[in-house]
Amino acid sequence: MGLVMKVREELRAGRYQRDRELVRLIGRHGAMTIEQVMRAMGCGRTATYRRFARCESGGLVERCPIPGLESSVLRATREGLRYAGLGLPVAAISPATVGHMVRCTSAALHVGERVGHERVLTEREILFEEQIRGKPLASVRVGMFRGQPRVHRADIALLSDSGTIAIEVELTPKAPARLRQIVRAWLMAIHSGAVSEVHYLCAPGQTFRAVERAVLGAGAKGHIAVLDVGEVSS
Repeated sequence: MGLVMKVREELRAGRYQRDRELVRLIGRHGAMTIEQVMRAMGCGRTATYRRFARCESGGLVERCPIPGLESSVLRATREGLRYAGLGLPVAAISPATVGHMVRCTSAALHVGERVGHERVLTEREILFEEQIRGKPLASVRVGMFRGQPRVHRADIALLSDSGTIAIEVELTPKAPARLRQIVRAWLMAIHSGAVSEVHYLCAPGQTFRAVERAVLGAGAKGHIAVLDVGEVSS
Protein backbone atom coordinates (compact mmCIF):
# COMPACT_ATOMS: atom_id res chain seq x y z
CA MET A 1 0.00 0.00 0.00
CA GLY A 2 1.35 3.44 -0.96
CA LEU A 3 2.02 6.12 1.65
CA VAL A 4 -1.01 8.21 0.67
CA MET A 5 -3.40 5.25 0.85
CA LYS A 6 -1.88 4.06 4.13
CA VAL A 7 -2.37 7.45 5.76
CA ARG A 8 -5.91 7.76 4.43
CA GLU A 9 -6.83 4.32 5.77
CA GLU A 10 -5.45 5.22 9.21
CA LEU A 11 -7.35 8.50 9.21
CA ARG A 12 -10.61 6.91 8.11
CA ALA A 13 -10.23 4.26 10.80
CA GLY A 14 -10.44 7.03 13.37
CA ARG A 15 -6.91 6.68 14.62
CA TYR A 16 -6.32 10.39 14.42
CA GLN A 17 -9.53 12.21 15.38
CA ARG A 18 -7.74 15.52 15.86
CA ASP A 19 -6.51 15.26 12.29
CA ARG A 20 -10.09 15.16 11.08
CA GLU A 21 -10.75 18.28 13.15
CA LEU A 22 -7.82 20.00 11.45
CA VAL A 23 -9.03 19.12 7.95
CA ARG A 24 -12.57 20.21 8.77
CA LEU A 25 -11.33 23.46 10.28
CA ILE A 26 -9.29 24.39 7.21
CA GLY A 27 -12.09 23.26 4.88
CA ARG A 28 -14.68 25.42 6.63
CA HIS A 29 -12.61 28.59 6.43
CA GLY A 30 -11.18 28.00 2.97
CA ALA A 31 -7.79 29.58 3.67
CA MET A 32 -5.79 29.55 6.89
CA THR A 33 -2.26 30.15 8.09
CA ILE A 34 -0.52 27.63 10.32
CA GLU A 35 -0.68 30.18 13.15
CA GLN A 36 -4.47 30.35 12.79
CA VAL A 37 -4.71 26.57 12.93
CA MET A 38 -2.59 26.56 16.10
CA ARG A 39 -4.85 29.19 17.64
CA ALA A 40 -8.08 27.44 16.72
CA MET A 41 -6.96 24.00 17.90
CA GLY A 42 -5.07 25.20 20.96
CA CYS A 43 -1.94 23.31 19.95
CA GLY A 44 1.74 24.16 19.84
CA ARG A 45 3.71 24.63 16.65
CA THR A 46 5.40 21.20 16.67
CA ALA A 47 2.18 19.24 17.21
CA THR A 48 0.32 21.32 14.61
CA TYR A 49 3.02 20.90 11.97
CA ARG A 50 3.14 17.15 12.63
CA ARG A 51 -0.63 16.84 12.35
CA PHE A 52 -0.75 18.95 9.19
CA ALA A 53 2.11 16.97 7.62
CA ARG A 54 0.25 13.71 8.21
CA CYS A 55 -2.89 15.07 6.58
CA GLU A 56 -0.84 16.55 3.74
CA SER A 57 0.82 13.22 3.06
CA GLY A 58 -2.66 11.69 2.85
CA GLY A 59 -3.69 14.23 0.21
CA LEU A 60 -6.29 15.86 2.47
CA VAL A 61 -4.75 19.33 2.79
CA GLU A 62 -2.21 21.31 0.81
CA ARG A 63 -0.03 24.41 0.92
CA CYS A 64 -0.70 27.24 -1.54
CA PRO A 65 2.39 29.42 -2.02
CA ILE A 66 1.38 33.03 -2.59
CA PRO A 67 3.88 35.57 -4.00
CA GLY A 68 4.71 38.19 -1.39
CA LEU A 69 3.77 36.03 1.61
CA GLU A 70 6.47 34.52 3.79
CA SER A 71 4.55 31.32 4.47
CA SER A 72 2.10 29.28 2.45
CA VAL A 73 -1.64 29.47 2.94
CA LEU A 74 -3.33 26.18 3.79
CA ARG A 75 -6.47 24.72 2.24
CA ALA A 76 -8.33 21.43 2.15
CA THR A 77 -8.28 19.36 -1.03
CA ARG A 78 -11.37 17.86 -2.65
CA GLU A 79 -10.58 14.54 -0.94
CA GLY A 80 -10.09 16.35 2.37
CA LEU A 81 -13.46 18.07 2.12
CA ARG A 82 -15.14 14.72 1.51
CA TYR A 83 -13.22 13.18 4.41
CA ALA A 84 -14.35 15.99 6.72
CA GLY A 85 -17.97 15.62 5.62
CA LEU A 86 -18.17 19.10 4.11
CA GLY A 87 -20.25 19.74 1.02
CA LEU A 88 -18.06 22.67 0.06
CA PRO A 89 -15.90 23.31 -3.03
CA VAL A 90 -12.13 23.58 -2.92
CA ALA A 91 -11.36 27.18 -1.96
CA ALA A 92 -10.18 29.42 -4.80
CA ILE A 93 -7.12 31.26 -3.46
CA SER A 94 -5.32 34.00 -5.37
CA PRO A 95 -2.96 36.87 -4.53
CA ALA A 96 -5.89 39.26 -4.98
CA THR A 97 -8.18 37.51 -2.50
CA VAL A 98 -5.92 35.80 0.02
CA GLY A 99 -5.48 38.83 2.31
CA HIS A 100 -9.21 39.25 2.73
CA MET A 101 -9.75 35.50 3.19
CA VAL A 102 -7.13 35.21 5.92
CA ARG A 103 -8.41 38.31 7.75
CA CYS A 104 -11.96 36.91 7.61
CA THR A 105 -10.62 33.71 9.15
CA SER A 106 -9.07 35.70 12.01
CA ALA A 107 -12.33 37.57 12.57
CA ALA A 108 -14.36 34.34 12.54
CA LEU A 109 -11.99 32.72 15.04
CA HIS A 110 -12.23 35.76 17.29
CA VAL A 111 -16.03 35.66 17.26
CA GLY A 112 -16.08 31.89 17.73
CA GLU A 113 -13.80 32.09 20.75
CA ARG A 114 -16.37 34.31 22.44
CA VAL A 115 -19.65 32.70 21.48
CA GLY A 116 -18.71 29.17 20.39
CA HIS A 117 -17.33 28.15 17.01
CA GLU A 118 -20.43 26.06 16.24
CA ARG A 119 -22.49 29.27 16.08
CA VAL A 120 -20.25 30.94 13.49
CA LEU A 121 -20.64 30.35 9.76
CA THR A 122 -18.00 31.31 7.21
CA GLU A 123 -19.01 32.81 3.87
CA ARG A 124 -18.54 29.39 2.28
CA GLU A 125 -20.94 27.88 4.79
CA ILE A 126 -23.44 30.72 4.40
CA LEU A 127 -23.64 30.06 0.66
CA PHE A 128 -24.01 26.32 1.24
CA GLU A 129 -26.79 26.83 3.81
CA GLU A 130 -28.63 29.24 1.51
CA GLN A 131 -28.49 26.72 -1.31
CA ILE A 132 -29.98 24.06 0.97
CA ARG A 133 -32.66 26.36 2.42
CA GLY A 134 -33.50 28.01 -0.86
CA LYS A 135 -33.64 31.42 0.82
CA PRO A 136 -31.22 34.05 2.18
CA LEU A 137 -29.54 33.56 5.52
CA ALA A 138 -26.99 36.38 5.56
CA SER A 139 -27.22 37.97 2.13
CA VAL A 140 -29.09 40.83 0.48
CA ARG A 141 -30.07 41.82 -3.04
CA VAL A 142 -28.29 44.88 -4.39
CA GLY A 143 -29.70 45.58 -7.82
CA MET A 144 -29.62 43.54 -11.00
CA PHE A 145 -26.85 42.16 -13.20
CA ARG A 146 -27.62 40.86 -16.70
CA GLY A 147 -31.26 40.47 -15.81
CA GLN A 148 -30.60 38.55 -12.59
CA PRO A 149 -30.71 39.76 -8.97
CA ARG A 150 -27.27 40.72 -7.76
CA VAL A 151 -26.58 39.22 -4.32
CA HIS A 152 -24.17 40.50 -1.69
CA ARG A 153 -23.25 37.99 1.01
CA ALA A 154 -21.82 38.64 4.48
CA ASP A 155 -18.30 37.44 5.21
CA ILE A 156 -19.38 35.82 8.49
CA ALA A 157 -22.71 34.97 10.08
CA LEU A 158 -23.28 34.56 13.80
CA LEU A 159 -26.32 32.48 14.70
CA SER A 160 -27.59 34.15 17.86
CA ASP A 161 -30.69 33.55 19.98
CA SER A 162 -32.18 36.77 18.58
CA GLY A 163 -31.48 35.90 14.95
CA THR A 164 -28.67 36.03 12.40
CA ILE A 165 -25.96 38.64 12.86
CA ALA A 166 -24.29 39.48 9.54
CA ILE A 167 -20.62 40.47 9.84
CA GLU A 168 -18.74 42.27 7.08
CA VAL A 169 -14.92 42.46 7.02
CA GLU A 170 -14.02 45.63 5.12
CA LEU A 171 -10.30 46.06 4.40
CA THR A 172 -10.31 48.47 1.45
CA PRO A 173 -12.79 51.20 0.48
CA LYS A 174 -15.55 50.28 -1.94
CA ALA A 175 -16.89 52.84 -4.39
CA PRO A 176 -19.09 55.18 -2.30
CA ALA A 177 -22.26 54.53 -4.31
CA ARG A 178 -21.75 50.77 -4.14
CA LEU A 179 -21.10 50.89 -0.40
CA ARG A 180 -24.22 53.01 0.25
CA GLN A 181 -26.28 50.56 -1.77
CA ILE A 182 -25.07 47.62 0.31
CA VAL A 183 -25.59 49.46 3.61
CA ARG A 184 -29.15 50.39 2.61
CA ALA A 185 -29.84 46.77 1.68
CA TRP A 186 -28.58 45.59 5.08
CA LEU A 187 -30.74 48.22 6.81
CA MET A 188 -33.80 46.92 4.95
CA ALA A 189 -32.84 43.37 5.98
CA ILE A 190 -32.73 44.47 9.63
CA HIS A 191 -36.13 46.20 9.39
CA SER A 192 -37.68 43.15 7.72
CA GLY A 193 -36.25 40.78 10.31
CA ALA A 194 -34.14 38.88 7.77
CA VAL A 195 -31.11 39.58 9.99
CA SER A 196 -31.08 40.86 13.56
CA GLU A 197 -27.88 42.90 13.40
CA VAL A 198 -25.11 43.94 11.02
CA HIS A 199 -21.54 44.61 12.11
CA TYR A 200 -18.81 46.11 9.91
CA LEU A 201 -15.24 45.27 10.93
CA CYS A 202 -13.15 47.87 9.11
CA ALA A 203 -9.50 48.60 8.48
CA PRO A 204 -8.62 51.86 10.27
CA GLY A 205 -8.34 55.14 8.40
CA GLN A 206 -9.93 55.68 5.00
CA THR A 207 -11.94 52.45 4.96
CA PHE A 208 -13.34 52.98 8.46
CA ARG A 209 -14.36 56.56 7.65
CA ALA A 210 -15.95 55.52 4.34
CA VAL A 211 -18.15 52.94 6.05
CA GLU A 212 -19.09 55.44 8.79
CA ARG A 213 -20.16 57.94 6.12
CA ALA A 214 -22.19 55.30 4.28
CA VAL A 215 -23.94 54.21 7.47
CA LEU A 216 -24.71 57.81 8.42
CA GLY A 217 -25.90 58.66 4.89
CA ALA A 218 -28.21 55.65 4.82
CA GLY A 219 -29.77 56.58 8.14
CA ALA A 220 -28.42 53.35 9.60
CA LYS A 221 -26.54 54.79 12.56
CA GLY A 222 -27.68 52.93 15.66
CA HIS A 223 -28.68 49.94 13.52
CA ILE A 224 -25.34 48.98 11.92
CA ALA A 225 -22.20 48.84 14.08
CA VAL A 226 -18.85 50.00 12.67
CA LEU A 227 -15.78 48.58 14.46
CA ASP A 228 -12.01 48.57 13.95
CA VAL A 229 -11.04 45.14 12.60
CA GLY A 230 -7.67 45.39 14.35
CA GLU A 231 -9.39 45.48 17.71
CA VAL A 232 -11.50 42.46 16.84
CA SER A 233 -9.44 40.00 14.78
CA SER A 234 -5.91 40.32 16.10
